[in-house]
Amino acid sequence: MNPTPRPLEYAYHSSRPLKTMFYLLNRRWYHYLAIAVLFGFKYLPVCLLPVFITEIINTFTESDGQVDRLPLWFGLMALSVFQNIFSHTAYIYLLGKAVREMENRIRGAVAERLQHLSIPFHSRTESGRLQAKVLRDAEQIQTLCMMLGEIGMSIIVGFLFAVILTAIRAPQLLLFYLLMVPVSVGITALFRRRINRQNTSYRSELEQMSSETVEMLNMIPIARAHGLEDTAISRSRSTFSAVSREGLKLDFINAFFGSSSWAAFHLSLIVALAVLSWLCTKGRISAGEIILFQSLFAMLVTAVSQLLGMIPQIAKGMESIRSIGEVLECPDIEQDTGRKALTALDGRVEFDQVHFTYENSDHHSVSEFSLPVSAGECIALVGASGAGKSTLIQLLIGFLRPSAGRILFDGTDMAELDMRTVRRFISVVPQETVLFSGSIRENITYGLNKVSDRKLNEVLAAANLTAFIEELPEGLESRIGEDGARLSGGQRQRIAIARALIRNPKILILDEATSALDVVSEKLVQEAIDRAVQNRTTFIVAHRLSTIRQADRIVVMQDGRIAETGTYQELLDRRGLFYEMQQLQH
Repeated sequence: MNPTPRPLEYAYHSSRPLKTMFYLLNRRWYHYLAIAVLFGFKYLPVCLLPVFITEIINTFTESDGQVDRLPLWFGLMALSVFQNIFSHTAYIYLLGKAVREMENRIRGAVAERLQHLSIPFHSRTESGRLQAKVLRDAEQIQTLCMMLGEIGMSIIVGFLFAVILTAIRAPQLLLFYLLMVPVSVGITALFRRRINRQNTSYRSELEQMSSETVEMLNMIPIARAHGLEDTAISRSRSTFSAVSREGLKLDFINAFFGSSSWAAFHLSLIVALAVLSWLCTKGRISAGEIILFQSLFAMLVTAVSQLLGMIPQIAKGMESIRSIGEVLECPDIEQDTGRKALTALDGRVEFDQVHFTYENSDHHSVSEFSLPVSAGECIALVGASGAGKSTLIQLLIGFLRPSAGRILFDGTDMAELDMRTVRRFISVVPQETVLFSGSIRENITYGLNKVSDRKLNEVLAAANLTAFIEELPEGLESRIGEDGARLSGGQRQRIAIARALIRNPKILILDEATSALDVVSEKLVQEAIDRAVQNRTTFIVAHRLSTIRQADRIVVMQDGRIAETGTYQELLDRRGLFYEMQQLQH
């Protein structure tokens, strides 16, 4: 079994990407010991073939060469090559298992963190950027780890083998070999900062492209309806061009860096061959040893060259670790740990002198808002756009927290409660219904494991969906397309109401549930709402004042404050702000 890891958000440090990467590869020590042993076997041909070839050549070039040993050398060569099939496969399997589990863990941790981050965080962060972190960044880290496991191990073992064997057989060559390394290291130092800077710039452009592509896809119906296809195409092409330019700069730097490394590698091989040939003519090494030491030098320089070639990918991987840290280390998270869990709720709500001001704003969106609400009472919130209705609903759900004042549930301050447990007793029907491309049943029962057919039929009837479902060939199993594209606005809204009701909430929030509907659809949705509010504490945000006649109380908001309260008829008789609003809708 693997050791139980701490939650990533407590151990993830993007400022220390290398340490974080090793932490992510959370496996038992013997797993890595097995990987190391298998790597040793798989790398044997690289190390032994130059030695075998040297012995074979010396057999023919030296007077005392032992020809009878030739079958042994050839047999060992063949065996070392053949076993590579099995050792390499097993090595990649064990390495891949650790790395793939790490990739899965990263994506799971990011998805979990996104669920816990505050709604304001999601409001100010483009979904395309977050999508890139879940998909592309996790893949970049996985690629980096696999590369370090394969190429990185080859670099370390190859370098050590070449240095040790040279030190044993011809120590006078060791100094010459090691003098060639700073040339390549100098190239590394020259390009590393430029590559890192360009990778950061390229990543920023990619995230922007991802975000704008999502927006473009969502805006296709709007662009088509207003004849703005050329504008949308021009905007997308401008974004793609910016990404292309940054990518081209990165490609140029990587290409020049790679070609410089290649040239340095081969020039050093030529110099080494010349030196070894001179030593052979002086009788200091044999002809076979020219092959051996040339191979060892090639192994040494290849290790450095591969290290240089890895730098761009390492830079991308480190940048991805930092990028994911923007989510896993983000402090803008709802703090519920250690607070009281709610196991039951009657539905009493009280707003006590609630104030709320958005960040970087001097204007109160909600100010001095006090309102006691009894269990089962239906409250309608009305007012002009910007009056504070939606902000008040966000505060009620706990997506926002009051800047001052209190919101109490059954007499307990929200600040003392674990809001995750409170929301189990709250259902929301938003103005813009959010559906996914599953069946109608899956959309209604989202998040619930088992729902009886009897309960489902009751909810369908309450939401005015029974007749509509019966008309469909596949009934509840009918697929609705992405975001419910195959449904009308009224059908989508009634499914949202059914989704809310099947949870049997104590508090029901209807945020302009009948807006933008035709008369027939509005009638069906309104009938569903009238059934839904029975015996539940209900908050209705409405622009159409005719839809809230049955509310127990109507709260008229203006500039974040309560301007008027009363029943529908009481407010009309008062001939105040509500009366003026009602007259404008006639």
